[in-house]
Amino acid sequence: MINLNKSLNVLLAISVLFGILFRLYNINHDDLWLDEMATFWVTDPNLSLKEMFLRHKSTELAPQFYYILIYYLHKFFGYDPQIGRYFSALIGILSIFSFGYLVRVIKANGSHKLSIVLISFNVFLISYSMEMRVYMLIFFISSISLISVFQYFNIKKFYWLLIFFITQSLAAFTHPFSIVVFISIVCLVIYQYFAKRFIYKNLNYCLILTGISIFIITIGYYLNLEITDDYIWNSQPGINFYTNFYFSQYFGSRLLGVFHLIILLYLIINFRNYILKKHKKLFLLLILLVLSYSLPLIYGIYKPIITSKYIIFVLIPIISIISVLIYELKNNLIKNILISSLLILTIGNQFTEQNVKQFFVERKYYKPQYDLALEYINNSKVKNYRADIEFAKTDNLKKHYELIYNNYFSYLSKKKNYNLKALARSDQKFDELNEVWVICSHLVNGENCKKIRNKQTIKEEKNFKNLYLRLIQYN
Repeated sequence: MINLNKSLNVLLAISVLFGILFRLYNINHDDLWLDEMATFWVTDPNLSLKEMFLRHKSTELAPQFYYILIYYLHKFFGYDPQIGRYFSALIGILSIFSFGYLVRVIKANGSHKLSIVLISFNVFLISYSMEMRVYMLIFFISSISLISVFQYFNIKKFYWLLIFFITQSLAAFTHPFSIVVFISIVCLVIYQYFAKRFIYKNLNYCLILTGISIFIITIGYYLNLEITDDYIWNSQPGINFYTNFYFSQYFGSRLLGVFHLIILLYLIINFRNYILKKHKKLFLLLILLVLSYSLPLIYGIYKPIITSKYIIFVLIPIISIISVLIYELKNNLIKNILISSLLILTIGNQFTEQNVKQFFVERKYYKPQYDLALEYINNSKVKNYRADIEFAKTDNLKKHYELIYNNYFSYLSKKKNYNLKALARSDQKFDELNEVWVICSHLVNGENCKKIRNKQTIKEEKNFKNLYLRLIQYN
């Protein structure tokens, strides 16, 4: 009979190697996505720090910590999109180890091996480890924050409270949704007091100081925002959301999502008394799991805000609870079947993803290929171009995203030594031009890319991957 534990040891080493490979290989295969362009524009090292902050508050909704890091990385290593993406990849790799350590701290029953395999091959985390955005950083900081709390539960050392204070303050300075982790810990402490009359004296003092820090950071963040009304494309999830809770996105397919959700619910129900009465760490994770969904959904009644990436840290309780509780099953047959099924489906799913398929067939492009569009324009007679910003609902947002697009296009043009002229709406009236190329991503603008406006004639049209390119003549 196969020794599942020994097999996991071998698979553990292999999964970490492939987890690192998947986060690094072809990291710059696609051009920047629109949000990444915004990060790239904000973190221009040629700006002063004050100018960078002004760009940030006119464009971004997340606080400044991540952008400060990328800004100084650009200053040190150069102004290149690869810098930000490799930083995300590094954080994604570190998250594999921090997450494995977190699960080991929760319960030293060998479940950390399974959790490391699952996190290494998680398609959602791999994807965001290859983007110049804030999400992997908040996942990593949240894992360290939870480690500090759990370690304090174990050994009651002051330095773990200090680490908790620092990480929670940095988390609040990184993404507003991080407050869910803090609220979850507060809820646990309140529950422990009323249910068991147990008081964490030093932890309570730390929570008060941390709460004050988070409040100051959050208030400063909201007072500094200029664009809250510009970003209005979020909508409250429909009924389909409640059938999988983003699990299909988190685990790569509808099948895998439903499978993980069923296992999670089965384990929670089966171990409900154990979680509630005997294991405060798992209970904290259960609170975090519930609040990660419920708080944004409740707030969404006023203004829709929830998306899968905003609550990326919900993968921490999901995978942790599954990993730990599977190893607590007394029935070895059921335990081995569940572990084997998770491993086979998780690893097997990689063969349907570009991470593995690229070694057998040409890797597909999922983001607009702006570099090909600019190359085509450079080889044409007309050198003027502009980006279509029809997705933006306000003039303020259109103005800033023209700058964002043109900044990235300028980088691509300099890299290839193109002699092109980027136009913005403020430069001159378009109807005074004879001809201009219009670059439009239908992933961003949707059907707006197909609209033909008055006094316009389409002289030439090209379709690159997820991108329309039109030569417009004004009548």
